[in-house]
Amino acid sequence: MRICLVGYGVSNKALLENILLKENYEVFISNNKPLKEEDKEFLDLHNIQYEETHGKLLRNCDLAILSPGVKPDGEVVNILKTSNIKISTEIEFAWNYIKKHNPEAVFVGVTGTNGKSTTTQLTGHILSSTYNTFVCGNIGTPLSSAPLDKEIYVVEVSSFQLFWGSTFTPEISVLLNLMPDHLNWHSSLEEYYNTKINMVKRTVMGNGMAFVNANLRGYFDNLQRIVLFGENGNIVWKNNMIEAGNIVININNLSLQFELYQEDVMAAVGVALNLDISKNVIEEFISTFKTLEHRLEFIEEYNGIRFFNDSKATNAHAAYSAYKSFRNKGYIAMLSGIPKNEDMTMLLQELQKYAKKTIVFGKMVDEIKKYEFFNNYIITDTFEKAFELALEWAERGDSVILSPAGASFDLFENYKERGRIFKEAVKSLKWR
Repeated sequence: MRICLVGYGVSNKALLENILLKENYEVFISNNKPLKEEDKEFLDLHNIQYEETHGKLLRNCDLAILSPGVKPDGEVVNILKTSNIKISTEIEFAWNYIKKHNPEAVFVGVTGTNGKSTTTQLTGHILSSTYNTFVCGNIGTPLSSAPLDKEIYVVEVSSFQLFWGSTFTPEISVLLNLMPDHLNWHSSLEEYYNTKINMVKRTVMGNGMAFVNANLRGYFDNLQRIVLFGENGNIVWKNNMIEAGNIVININNLSLQFELYQEDVMAAVGVALNLDISKNVIEEFISTFKTLEHRLEFIEEYNGIRFFNDSKATNAHAAYSAYKSFRNKGYIAMLSGIPKNEDMTMLLQELQKYAKKTIVFGKMVDEIKKYEFFNNYIITDTFEKAFELALEWAERGDSVILSPAGASFDLFENYKERGRIFKEAVKSLKWR
């Protein structure tokens, strides 16, 4: 079989090094920009042909494994469809490979609009108490880098990965929520939602179990083998406790008690209970879990002002969930980045009513001006000026929260750099 890796990013590199080279597949690389010199040296060393603009190598394959960022309406897809070439993804290929060598392995697939990374990490953390577990996927570690001998693989799956791969069927599926996002990539909201919904349906049809936000029950004709979490569901949150039937789980972790994390924790607890992990073990591992960097991360307190880094909130719903956790507590909001063609009304209504002031910078400024009802904000052009404005408005007892609601690429390399710079600015306050 002739396999073409379309795009040579982290996931396809891991697939090549950990699986394809070991199995002696005939592999090509088709990239749409110049490769790094070290990548060229590696490919030359292994006698792998490559091209830096899509051309004859792309057309001369039996299977194309697409990087998640390849858009459906791009030149690449036109070439593949015209040539009747099958399309897959790194996650789908690696899943098939692992199941072939380890058929008893259990896969937990975690998807949704927001909260995927936290849910994936928390689920893996709890399951590691009892099982030989590997946490991977869109969270940053490719599935193809996983050892073959694990009992459970907890995989975060994005809509991009699910769109190009139609067979990935975990034994356990988690669907956290659905909100408008990535509409600059998907052709419609329905297409975006269906990528995630279809994974759950494949799991249920394959006699697996699914854990789905109770708000989404209307997307499923048959709720057999589906456990609903959230209001009016099978698993509910009450007073920093989770009730699942007759079992009550105490959430003894201050970070996870934020409303932002409730869906994530309920889903993780549901999966753990389904895999026969005891109440006491679940409570113990919840208490020792550390939330992810850049996700409503408490940095430190300075002059009575607390600072939170939520740079990973790159859409309006994620930011809304973060700010909602601070109602009636006094805070300065910071919005920035590139909007994602979504309705920001709910977020801005929240900030209009509860934020002391919202500081807006970067490309987000033009988007905010479209909402005439929203006037509780100050605009500026750089992060440095925005940070100083936040300090001017904040008083002792307040919080300054960077939950941007937009992609970071207008001013930063990625959301991690945006969060890092915010954290550095906070930590430098002690030298003033």
